[in-house]
Amino acid sequence: MSAGFFSPNGRIVEVHVDSANLLISAKRDCAAFRRSLTMLCGSSEAQLEIRGRLSRLEQTAIHRVLQILIRFAGGVPAALTAFLLYFAAFSTCYTSLASGQTTNQSSPTEAAQDLSPKAIGDCGRAPSGSGRSDADYLMVYKSRESIVCVDQKFWNVEENAKAISRFFPYFDAVIVQDKVLFPVKTPNAQFAFVVTVPTGLGHAGCGLRKVGAGGTFCNTISGDFFTAAFRDPVSRKLIRGFWGYLFPVHESINLFTGLMSPGWPTDWWADHRSPFPSAMDVVLLRAIAANADSLAPDIKRDVAASALLQFRRFADARDPMGHYDKEVAMFLDLFDRFGGFKAYARAFEYAFGEDRLQWPLVSHVTSFNGDDDHSENLSEYVIAYLQLGFGTDQDLTPMFHAAGVGTMDKKIAPYQIDSSRIRMIAEAHCSIRSAMNAGLRANKELRALQGGNFRRAIAEGGSSGSCPAECTFRDNKCTAKF
Repeated sequence: MSAGFFSPNGRIVEVHVDSANLLISAKRDCAAFRRSLTMLCGSSEAQLEIRGRLSRLEQTAIHRVLQILIRFAGGVPAALTAFLLYFAAFSTCYTSLASGQTTNQSSPTEAAQDLSPKAIGDCGRAPSGSGRSDADYLMVYKSRESIVCVDQKFWNVEENAKAISRFFPYFDAVIVQDKVLFPVKTPNAQFAFVVTVPTGLGHAGCGLRKVGAGGTFCNTISGDFFTAAFRDPVSRKLIRGFWGYLFPVHESINLFTGLMSPGWPTDWWADHRSPFPSAMDVVLLRAIAANADSLAPDIKRDVAASALLQFRRFADARDPMGHYDKEVAMFLDLFDRFGGFKAYARAFEYAFGEDRLQWPLVSHVTSFNGDDDHSENLSEYVIAYLQLGFGTDQDLTPMFHAAGVGTMDKKIAPYQIDSSRIRMIAEAHCSIRSAMNAGLRANKELRALQGGNFRRAIAEGGSSGSCPAECTFRDNKCTAKF
């Protein structure tokens, strides 16, 4: 390469420089510098720390000084010019290394985000968990099953970002397992887990409209649930992120249950005390720990420990924390006795997939407001369909009564569930399915069943061949097994 400079007396001084050799030499020294840096720092994290300490201003200053030197280097001996060019090449190499910028890599601004897990998009604005104002939520994870949105202020703390990132595969596993339990059509969108600044709270749904099917297919979780540890009072072991495992699965169960129908019995299913989701927390956590191959071994151990702790909290009568709930223990007993996820899924399919029930209509509660639904009729319907799903030939009504259905919740007036009415509801389902399977009309009876008028819902016709598997053909009619 030939470079021309003006000398102080106006003459042009032509300097010949072997630029190719200089650049090769600079590149060789740059590689050596990289090796030295790795040996010195010992880890990529340490290198990132050094990179973070080099500001863009410092990098720019190096190049400006070089430009000035070269501009006024007229008459400078060729050896010094060569040195300046060598130093320019080497400084470019050095600043590229310091900022994480090489060919096909990100810009210095983007590289700064490498200090912690990256945000990959924007989830929009929604109320801050603090309740004082709206906040910006960053999309920090996206897969086929889930999206994770985090309050930007909380995510920008590196320790918080790292803690939440550990849960990404777990979030996916939660949704996969929910779909095993609940045979319901889900929105054509990923489930969104929304993480707020610390509030100590979690709930189904979220305030974001850009994700989670417009804010309906999502849940909201306090950020400190992922960063804090909880000590098992029995084993005395710390479970890192216990609440971060529990709340996402718990609130997703509530949401999936609501997708099938609103208005579940608030006195013994969910809301007032939530025994059903508390029981399903245990079995979903167990299943995820055993079956989710995408989870790292340490995460699996924490999930299994969380399942055990949740079991102790609500289903172990010796629970030292005083949370034991007979209804949680009942749901877990039924899960173990009658076929696990498939048994509950069958019950849900019969009620909602086949008979297309909606609990607010069944309950006959005229004051139902979307959140508080309880009555004898409602509870008896739910129990009838559970028994159909379980395939039991023994009436389980005494078990539900002993667990406190109708009497445990002190927020409402007590009521009595009746086994004869429960059997009649199941018989209505069996007669309608048998008649329809035989090609007979039973629309009037089905409408009566859907309206909670089960006494008018017994259909005529059908045969042993048209009687569904959850029922039995006896005395020339399709009827309940129990």
